[in-house]
Amino acid sequence: MRRVLAVLHASLLAGALAILAPAPTALAAEGATALPPSVRIKPVMVPVVTRGQIEKYTQIEVMLEIANATRLGEVQLAMPRLHDAALRAVYTGIEEGWIVRGNIANIPALRRKIDEESVKLFGKDVVSRILITPLARQSSFP
Repeated sequence: MRRVLAVLHASLLAGALAILAPAPTALAAEGATALPPSVRIKPVMVPVVTRGQIEKYTQIEVMLEIANATRLGEVQLAMPRLHDAALRAVYTGIEEGWIVRGNIANIPALRRKIDEESVKLFGKDVVSRILITPLARQSSFP
């Protein structure tokens, strides 16, 4: 009975994997390639200050695409430092006027600042692309 269940389980699992994963020939025909590894920095809270008071918060998520997969472990170990670097870049963006009332007005400048911070941490050509996504807005407490 166990053997029958094991064979049944294996065949069901193989069938489920075949459904979930496209056939290699289909991927080759579409010209799809494997996505490069990436790391997602935990969301950064950005205060929106109006007349000296925090009106609300916005959250910005930063995802870094890693050019060399062999460096992925090193980047993952540095996540706390990456979060600090993203936070520094965001506050620099607020000071420089790249972020106005929680909206990113100059995303290329913010992306360059985050890239500069990542180069300080890992050297050149480790991070190949930077994705910045606004996530949510929260009202402040009265």
